[in-house]
Amino acid sequence: MRIIACLLIACAGMMAHGQQRGPTSNQPNPLDKLAFMEGDWSGKQEFNNQGGPAMVGDASDRIEECIAARYVCEMLSTTLPGGKPTDTRHFISFDKQSSKYTAWWFNDTSTHPTELTGEVAGKKLVLLSGASGPGPVLRATYESPSANTLTFLLEMKQGDNWAKLFLTTYSKKAPAQP
Repeated sequence: MRIIACLLIACAGMMAHGQQRGPTSNQPNPLDKLAFMEGDWSGKQEFNNQGGPAMVGDASDRIEECIAARYVCEMLSTTLPGGKPTDTRHFISFDKQSSKYTAWWFNDTSTHPTELTGEVAGKKLVLLSGASGPGPVLRATYESPSANTLTFLLEMKQGDNWAKLFLTTYSKKAPAQP
């Protein structure tokens, strides 16, 4: 009976340890490298209209850690003149096995997420979609050229080149005053 009680206590301890929230305190959280992206942002999204008339939308973005500090959640929207706001969510995590960041993009025009992987260098995150997935190969680059500026560039692979789809330039919103 005593052995069974010890086994139950050991199992309970292992289960509790497995439910710890976020990374352990003695290990750095790889998502900390994405801190440059966090905040409330607003700006303009300029589409590459391939020689056609300029197309610019109002863009907003909120980026924050979520789900026990295991993901970064990005909630973004663009409104073109005369159009409705888009509804998009990006979730970014770090895959220890591949040592790469992985993103899943959900939007209001697709029934399946787009999966991308990439790396961080300084204040720049570059993500690529897989060539085997549906649709074109995409490259997304988040970069912070200054403390209150964030850019988001989305490109599509065309042969050996990258064609710019759009560039969004955000400014950090001032914190709300109490």
